[in-house]
Amino acid sequence: MIRKHVVMMWGVLGLALAQGGFRLELPGLSPQAPLRSVCEGRNVSPAVVPLEVPARTQSLALIFWDSAKGALIARWLVYDIPPAARLSPGLPRAALLTHGIKQGQNGLGRLGYDAPCQPGMYQVDLYALDVPSLGLPPGATLHEVKAAIQRHRLAEAIRKVSLER
Repeated sequence: MIRKHVVMMWGVLGLALAQGGFRLELPGLSPQAPLRSVCEGRNVSPAVVPLEVPARTQSLALIFWDSAKGALIARWLVYDIPPAARLSPGLPRAALLTHGIKQGQNGLGRLGYDAPCQPGMYQVDLYALDVPSLGLPPGATLHEVKAAIQRHRLAEAIRKVSLER
């Protein structure tokens, strides 16, 4: 019997559509860690490191988008993140995390991170916000979080990543 091994690898593109140097790093999404944050691997949420957060920022929000099949699906939704916080890899599937950080319902209707499965382009948006909390309960929907972000956005950092076989 011949077994076929599939290797999936992350490629991080340095696309930074950000104001004033605001950007984010995704240390776990790299060719050196190909299976950690994909569905065929351990489905571990990646680390997120905000850099040069604008001075007026009171909180952050993050949306990890999947557009691999032509439709935008939120793979991970996190909000009410303190501006100095870093998200550690492997966060639990809980609506409320430490320091008041909240996770919303992703595009699959679940809390927390659901890793991509298909090769393609993915996008991580990190928003600097002018309020300490979006005023939403844990487990909010994408629609609720996006509407609140639009009312309080100071800046946005975008990181594109590709998943390749």
